[in-house]
Amino acid sequence: MVAVHAVIMIGVRNRISKLSQVESNAVTIGRLRFQNIHEPQWTYEFQLHAILDPGKRRYGEETLKRSRLEIIESAEQMLRQVDAAWLADPDHKEIRTQLMDVVLKYLDEPGVQRVVVTDWLRLSARLPPPTSA
Repeated sequence: MVAVHAVIMIGVRNRISKLSQVESNAVTIGRLRFQNIHEPQWTYEFQLHAILDPGKRRYGEETLKRSRLEIIESAEQMLRQVDAAWLADPDHKEIRTQLMDVVLKYLDEPGVQRVVVTDWLRLSARLPPPTSA
């Protein structure tokens, strides 16, 4: 009975250790912050992630890390000029499509399945009035 229990425990531990070694296909590209020219009173901020094809994960991750600053710069330039209605869409459909185009521009071969937007913030860009001393 003790031997059976030991074999079961070893099997469970092996499966748990294999699960903990599984690498995620999500890669964080970075935090973007921008002001849209049509809504200068607001500053937008969010996290951009890429979901990679499992077969191309290693290559995709290295390429995205190497191109991280260029991707962020291109994405912020694009977002400054998009239609303000896109910024109000809670699903960010058009924005995600455009961001995917930006990300794919920096990959030699497509390995990104989709991009994900998280931590979306819309912050007031107005500065408080100066206080008199």
